Amino acid sequence: MNAAEIFDLVIGKSKKPILAKIGNETEDEARKRHSVDFSIWKRADNKAQKYIVTSLDEQPLQYIMNCDTANGMWNKLLSVYEQMSDTSITIVQQKFYRYTMDPKDNIAGHISKLENLSRQLKQLGEHISESMLITKILMTLTDS
Repeated sequence: MNAAEIFDLVIGKSKKPILAKIGNETEDEARKRHSVDFSIWKRADNKAQKYIVTSLDEQPLQYIMNCDTANGMWNKLLSVYEQMSDTSITIVQQKFYRYTMDPKDNIAGHISKLENLSRQLKQLGEHISESMLITKILMTLTDS
């Protein structure tokens, strides 16, 4: 089994086999075929689950303990981290929009802090335009 096959299984492209007759197949033949297909799928799924579990730290393992398939694990991790990403964006946006210049900072330090917040937002997929950043810098300068 190669990485592409495992990835297809993890993302749900390769589905768990279902018992269904094909063409003129008897029910007994369908069961035998399904048994073989399921066995192959189950071995691949177990391998994919092993890759996922051994790739995670202890904290994320809590999220996937009750998942039965590699695809279930993947979907659970996606939903958890997408929520965290949305929360992270909100937190950094709040920091950016609430930011005011610390009277102890010089202008270079002030600009650096706002550029850092802007860079964090960009890494999270939220772009702050250059003109917006300049406006924020100018609006938050202290009188001194």
